[in-house]
Amino acid sequence: MQTILVTGANGFVGQHLVRELSEHGMTVIGVGGPIGTSKKSPYISTYFELDLTRADDVARLEFKGVDGVIHLAGLAVLGSSFDDPMRYMNTNVGIEVNMFEAALTQHANPRFIIISSGALYDPSAHLPLTEASPVLPSSPYAVSKIGQEEMARYYGSRGFESIIVRPFNHIGPGQGPGLIVPDLAQQVVAVAQGKASEVKVGNLDAKRDYTDVRDIVRAYRLLLEKGQPGEIYNICSGTPRSGHDILSGLTKAAGVEPKIVEDSAKLRPSDTPLLYGDHQKLTTDTGWQPEIPIETTLTDVIADWQSRS
Repeated sequence: MQTILVTGANGFVGQHLVRELSEHGMTVIGVGGPIGTSKKSPYISTYFELDLTRADDVARLEFKGVDGVIHLAGLAVLGSSFDDPMRYMNTNVGIEVNMFEAALTQHANPRFIIISSGALYDPSAHLPLTEASPVLPSSPYAVSKIGQEEMARYYGSRGFESIIVRPFNHIGPGQGPGLIVPDLAQQVVAVAQGKASEVKVGNLDAKRDYTDVRDIVRAYRLLLEKGQPGEIYNICSGTPRSGHDILSGLTKAAGVEPKIVEDSAKLRPSDTPLLYGDHQKLTTDTGWQPEIPIETTLTDVIADWQSRS
């Protein structure tokens, strides 16, 4: 039985990942921030509450006997990175360095899955975006992710097996507000419950590549098992969908037809009209394909927000 260490284990993606790993016979060690005893995932064997930005905290982890590390932890809100670029660099790159250095000191050599982002790609590049498409450091967040990728390559030269993944937009139950799908879902549920009569939107014309988080974490597991060290993999659906498509799916799932109102506060100064990726490399090496239909995802998102209300 493999033992896998997951950082950010109590986050949106982490909660789905630890279940995926556990249900496939793996022992999961979780690392993250404070959680109440009642909220500890039943899929985590051992949980460590640590500040991963502190090297002495990370040194408390025992990497001997760990077969793989899936590193989810870090700062992930692109817009916020403009307000505090140094924090994004120090946190995202620093945590990764602390993890590798601790394993190095302990003479341990687990396989690392480093989570980068599909947001690195130059939006003007030819579509669909492949792993060979040019990247563009268009935000401090993107720069920090490029830094993480380069640091993984450096530690590859020190003998570590590491795989870099670039997931595109992932959605599903458990996702918090601040992104288009949960923000729309929260409003749609409010209409369904009679608490509101309209849904306020920004630009819904832009088309993005959305993948169910449960398909995403399955890709992480498969890459842990079958991915090629030193390689980069896109994780995406390969299908672009507009905000209109998303909103239509959410209202259908909730059984409502709300009034749609454009809110200037939700409009971005610029929004690339079309972005989507190519997952052929991932499919070739692991057999992965997206399996969960968008209709199922959006129905589950609505049910999740209804359970919170």
